[in-house]
Amino acid sequence: MYKSIIESISRVLYKFFDWRKTETQNQSETEIIHDKRDYKKATDIAEEIINTTEKYKNKMSFADRLRFSHLVEKFQKFN
Repeated sequence: MYKSIIESISRVLYKFFDWRKTETQNQSETEIIHDKRDYKKATDIAEEIINTTEKYKNKMSFADRLRFSHLVEKFQKFN
């Protein structure tokens, strides 16, 4: 009788810890998915900023135009 009670309790504890382990793994995956979505939104916003700034590129000083062009190339390299 005690043996079956102990086995039942051990199964319950095993399932609980297995559930916690799975929950922790899923939480990490969910965080990665949310981070990736946030990076995509940030990239889209940065592209909009670049496109808007391109309109006013001629009004910038020469040094600013060079720096802007360099940063755009750097951005596009990693995007």
